[in-house]
Amino acid sequence: MKKFLFMIGIALLMTMAQMQSVSGAQSDGYIHKNHYYAVSFDGEGDAIVRAVIDIENTLGTPIKWIDLELPGQVIVYKAVQEAPSRHVIEYEKQLLSESTILRLELKEPIQQRGTGTIVLFYKIPRYANQDIGGNYKFDFETIIDNDAILIEGMRIAVNVQEGLQFKEGEAKIDYKPNLGFMGETAMAKVADTGIESPYYRDYYYGIMNAQGMVRTAQNLDAFESFHVKGSYGENFLALYFLDIAFWIVLGGILVTGIAIAFRKALDAMKQGKTMKQGKKEPKTNETQAKVKHDAAAFGFAQSAVVAFSSAIAAIVVVAVGLFIAVFVSSLSYSFALIGAVLFLLGLVVAAAILFVPALFISSKHGLAQGAAAFFMTVFFLIVLTLIFLIIIQLLFPPLIYYAL
Repeated sequence: MKKFLFMIGIALLMTMAQMQSVSGAQSDGYIHKNHYYAVSFDGEGDAIVRAVIDIENTLGTPIKWIDLELPGQVIVYKAVQEAPSRHVIEYEKQLLSESTILRLELKEPIQQRGTGTIVLFYKIPRYANQDIGGNYKFDFETIIDNDAILIEGMRIAVNVQEGLQFKEGEAKIDYKPNLGFMGETAMAKVADTGIESPYYRDYYYGIMNAQGMVRTAQNLDAFESFHVKGSYGENFLALYFLDIAFWIVLGGILVTGIAIAFRKALDAMKQGKTMKQGKKEPKTNETQAKVKHDAAAFGFAQSAVVAFSSAIAAIVVVAVGLFIAVFVSSLSYSFALIGAVLFLLGLVVAAAILFVPALFISSKHGLAQGAAAFFMTVFFLIVLTLIFLIIIQLLFPPLIYYAL
């Protein structure tokens, strides 16, 4: 009996020890709650970067050292620990072939279940590559921390130096009121001033809400970096050369197709006129087939002309209606309802332009030709609207404002 009770006691002690070890188990790495980047590119392809990294300690021990991998041959101007308290951070820098390793020694360790914030001001020389047209193409890559297990949120805002044309690009994840632009002079000034100076605080607090080309991502693994691509340059035509060339070629194809359709329509109308004047050929099977083919071609060409004209008319009506509505609304706040009614009227007229010609053709030449006219009208409307929007975007690109 005593032996039995002894064995039960041993089993209970082992079970309690296992439960204690399980309850005390910790994560294999800490978490980056958020990354914020404010990136400024200048006319030499240099990237001036301000970065904020929020860290949550999910380990069983305090965090004293943090190793960060930054892309490129980095020049560090200042490293600051903002939380739990504000201190300038000492660091060791190791330059690799394509990246830089920063080993940061925190002045105040991040305690278990605590949070901390790291702020970096650094420069990546010649980070954007210049092409044959004089434009710069960049592929900005975020910081990697191989000791972390997750990056919950990522926000990147990219700006370019005043006077340069900026072309927004793409953002992708690579799996394995505010001070928007910051030049090298401003970065050097931040490096020379203390962390309690208003100059430092202004640029620090502007990181999280920096404007420009903004891209975000969520829930990245530690070894994953977030890429943001784009291009910029001094010459507007050189920057948008491929876009302009594409739309010119597309417009040329469209105009050529319309010209061919008009020519077929004219040929069909001439042939119909000749037949009405009595110049008919003998009614052989071949002749009848040719007459049917010409009639079908004439019907298609006629539908295409009507569809193209209807699409242009609809766009013009909507544009004019919008202009009149905005103008009337700007005269007085009380006229806002009148402006809305006028714009709605323009939409109704545009809808009528889309449907009425197709219904008329259907009543005269059959349902098939009327349906073809309607769908061609919708197609031309989409294509012409896209071309119109692209032209507006090229002629009036979005402005990027810079704080003085």
